[in-house]
Parts: sequence; C-alpha cells; structure tokens
Amino acid sequence: MRVSEIREFRRVLREFERVTSTHLKHCCAEVTLAQCLVLMEVDEADCLTVGALASRLRLDDSTLSRTIDGLVRKELLERTRDDRDRRVVKVRLTPQGDSICAAIHEQSDAIYRTVLDRIPATKRKTVTRSFETLVKAFLESEEEVAATAYFAPEDRTRSS
Repeated sequence: MRVSEIREFRRVLREFERVTSTHLKHCCAEVTLAQCLVLMEVDEADCLTVGALASRLRLDDSTLSRTIDGLVRKELLERTRDDRDRRVVKVRLTPQGDSICAAIHEQSDAIYRTVLDRIPATKRKTVTRSFETLVKAFLESEEEVAATAYFAPEDRTRSS
C-alpha cells in the first residue's frame, strides 16, 4: 500500500471525525460529549456494569468514573451494587436520563436523516456496510497497533 493512500485515508478520517463531533455536540447540548457517549451506551444496553461500559467505550475505569460521577450529580444516571457481588457497580438511566437520551436520539435522527438524504438510497446500505468493515478492521488491528513502538520524531532520527 502506498503512503499516499494511507495519508489520504487519514485525511478523510480526520475530516469525518471533525464533522461528526460537531453534529454530536449539537445533539448533546445539555451534557458534555463524553457524558453523551456514556448515556447512549447505557441507553442501548439498559443496564451495564462500569467495567463493561469502560470496555465498550475503550476508557479506563478512573476516566469513566469521573464522567459517571457528573451524570449521577445531574441525576441522569444511578449507580447500584450488584446483589450477588457487592464489588460490581452497575449504572442505569434515571427517568431524567431517559428524557435526555430521547432528546439526543430525536436530534441525532434528524441530523442523520438529513445526511442520509444526500446519499442515494441505492448506496446507503453500502455506506453502512463500509463503516462496519472499517470498525471491524480497527478492532482487529488493536493488539498489533498497541504493540507498535511509538517514538517522538527526534527519537526516530537518533535510532536510524
């Protein structure tokens, strides 16, 4: 694969990240983007352990814990201990959290409907499948990427 292909892919991906994060910020006006992502995951699963949520969001427990603390203070999430194992903490939406999620879904649906309307109906499934392929490729490459040594630019020139 040519470096130019990789750079073009990265450029397009950066642009995609910028435009989607802008859309998400508009949808999540009442909470931070991080809080919005937590709420959406909990809404999708109904109830999750903090560990499962951290795994889904690819966050460490302490980072996620701070985000959850803010949502609990806003009374959008509630924490409970597992009856069988008191060390396990679960989170679920409160009624206010449900309302916020409904509003986020409504706004997101409107935005993405507008986006999808600009893609020919015959290509929408292909676009969705392409994103699924991309996500799968990222997930499958995680271990290999994590094992790659990263050096600051000055370190690379010294070791060459």
